Amino acid sequence: MSHPIATTYEEASQVVEYLGILPLSSFIPDHPSLVSITLPDAWHTGMETDPWLWRDRFAAEGMAAYGRFLGDKPLLISREMFPLVTRLIAPAETVEERYAMGLLAKPTLRIYECIRENDDIDVKTLRMLTGMQHPSEKSAFEHCLTSLQNTADIVISGISERLNPQGNKSGWNSTCYTLAGRWMERHGIGNTPFSPGEAKTKLYAWIEQRWEESAVRYLQLTFKLK
Repeated sequence: MSHPIATTYEEASQVVEYLGILPLSSFIPDHPSLVSITLPDAWHTGMETDPWLWRDRFAAEGMAAYGRFLGDKPLLISREMFPLVTRLIAPAETVEERYAMGLLAKPTLRIYECIRENDDIDVKTLRMLTGMQHPSEKSAFEHCLTSLQNTADIVISGISERLNPQGNKSGWNSTCYTLAGRWMERHGIGNTPFSPGEAKTKLYAWIEQRWEESAVRYLQLTFKLK
């Protein structure tokens, strides 16, 4: 499936709305990605037309949820489809209940609690407050973050600029996180009233009209949503 090249945030937004799920990179067979629908030389320019900046803008404006919801690769999920996806991937138990059942490691619980207590916290601060600043803990830290996104407990909420003592921008922007439910409430997105079975039926009925058959099959087999 091909789409016209998007040169503006608004054009890319239309693709997200239409497809429902748009990965940043092209890993779903016969399915567009933010990379494939934009020009290579538009990336990392720091300009308004930079798709690298759009991904955080989608999240900050509530246009689409942004995170690693289905595996370890980042995706954009439209505000319309996100409640259906969360109904399918979110466990029935809370984070605390999963920890008590032995299904979550202590660092994962600690990260979740820190995000809950510090809304829109940036990664650097999150690592500091959870005591996972050492380089050797970077992989474990990222694994915990991914697992909490895979269960729709947290989402990327945007970015924060790193400023020097003089208040000027210094270094790369930092990714910020919030609870998924808090992000939805902030942007007026309600939880779906459907059961997991009903949500699955509605999700696939919707994407089968817009996705190539190979892409639908990949989603079913890879993420076991069938």
